[in-house]
This record gives sequence, structure tokens and C-alpha cells, in this order.
Amino acid sequence: MRMKLSPRHLVWINLVLLTLAAYGGASTVSTAIAARLAAPPPLHLSPPPPPIKAEPNRPASYYAAIHTRDIFNSTKPAPVDEGPPPTPAPTLCKLKLWGVVVHSRDDSSRAIIEDQTTHKQELYRVGETTPGCGVVKQVEWDKVILDHDGRDEILELANPGVLPGGVPAVVAAAPAAPAASHDPHIQQLSETEYRIDRSEVDAALDNMNQLFTQMRAVPHFEGGKSVGFRLFAIRPSSLFEKIGLRNGDIIQEINGNDINDPAKALQLFQQLRNERQLTVKVVRNKEPKTFSYDLGG
Repeated sequence: MRMKLSPRHLVWINLVLLTLAAYGGASTVSTAIAARLAAPPPLHLSPPPPPIKAEPNRPASYYAAIHTRDIFNSTKPAPVDEGPPPTPAPTLCKLKLWGVVVHSRDDSSRAIIEDQTTHKQELYRVGETTPGCGVVKQVEWDKVILDHDGRDEILELANPGVLPGGVPAVVAAAPAAPAASHDPHIQQLSETEYRIDRSEVDAALDNMNQLFTQMRAVPHFEGGKSVGFRLFAIRPSSLFEKIGLRNGDIIQEINGNDINDPAKALQLFQQLRNERQLTVKVVRNKEPKTFSYDLGG
């Protein structure tokens, strides 16, 4: 059943709605007017902070603590003490070390090594392979370190010729000349002239192994360039001493050929079999000297 409102009821409903609308509008207007007429709340502003002073420039060491503390990895593992590296053992290879040339650059150092199976001597640089005994890893004053299948082994000099305490017998200036040689095969004709029997020269060249144990030599540099070889550890009564050479002498030329390379020096030694005259230019105590040798019969 549908209820039908009379006109009088509609009038009353409209009056109620208008009254509510008027009340809402009046409330809104009064609230807005009250907000405008009310005094604003007091504001309390804090004074600005003082300016930050710029940090002075500091050395890098000042910040080292940051790296030391390592705040991103505060728990560091304790260092492991591995101890000293193992000492290389003497090699069991059938090799013999007869001489060394030690250079400030490791790759220029060389060693004269004999294969005792074939009795053949060769000059080996650092990095070159010896017969069946690995690679020359390091050349020192009295030994060579070999890398033999990943294991370091020592090949010691046959006769190192060092002073007590293991100090190489290097002499900066020549000592006083020893007593005159009484070898009948070598005659001193003057201060710088000698006559040597051919048989003595041939015997020395036939036994190069023994000859290289009688003295040692290292490259001598001037202005960064090799200009010869300085002799030291010359054994008393050796052939080198008998022909007038002294510790500290710098050999620069042999028969007009510059001596600035070990391989070249060995080649000249071999050529002595065919020479009858030998001229050697040396520097002794910063003074040049020329020695002459008659290699006749």
C-alpha cells in the first residue's frame, strides 16, 4: 500500500530542511569570523646555531686510524705466523759452478756452470735452463739458486774466495805488489811487460775450470754503462797474480777489444791459443796502465 503525503506535510518537511540548512550555514560563518577575530598564538623562535668552523688541512697520517680500526670489518682474523721460508738444500745435480757475474739487475747476472757429465761449460743468465737441473733463478756472490721442478736448490761456487765472516774479498784499491814470481815459465821484463811460455798459456786454457777459481770479476759501471770488469779475490801465486794483475784492477781492453760483456771475455780467452802478443789495458787507482805479454815459445 503506498502512503501519499498531503500538501500540509510537505510544507512542514521543507521548513525543517531549510531550518537545518540555515543553522549549518550560520555555524560555519560564525566559526570563520571567530577564527579571524581570535589573537594568534605567541611564537617563540630559537636563535640560529653558530657557524661551523672549517677543518684545517691535515696530513694523510691523521686519518690512518680509520683504516686501522676498519669499522666495516671489526673482527679481523689473527695473523698467521708462517715462520721463515725454508732454506734451499744443496742440489744433487751433477753441475759445478766456476764463476759468477753479479749485476744490480738480476736479469743481467750470469754464472759459469759446468755439466760434469759432459765436462762442458756454459754461461747462463738468470732465467735460462741448465742441463737437466732446472732454471737459474738467482745469482749471488758465492752461489746460484736453481728452480728445480718448483723447488729451490743451491749450487755453491767451487772456490768462493771470501774473507772471514763470509764477506766478499772486494778491494777498492790495489794492495802492495807481492814478491816477484819465481815461476820459470813467467818472466817479468819491466813493470808492465812479461814473457810467458807458450806451454803455460796452453795449460791454463786446457784447464779453464781451475783458471776461473783463481780470481773473480764483476762489471764496472760509469755513467750507467759497463766499461770493464773489476777483479777481486785474486788467489796468491795464481796465474793472474804472476802476470801483474791486482785486486781492484779494472780490465777495459784486451788486444784493442772492449771488455764489457762476459760472453765476449770468454771468447777472447779462447782466442789466446792463436795469439803471440797480448795487450791488456787496465785502470788501477784511477790511473790507466797497459800491460804487454809475449806469449812466445
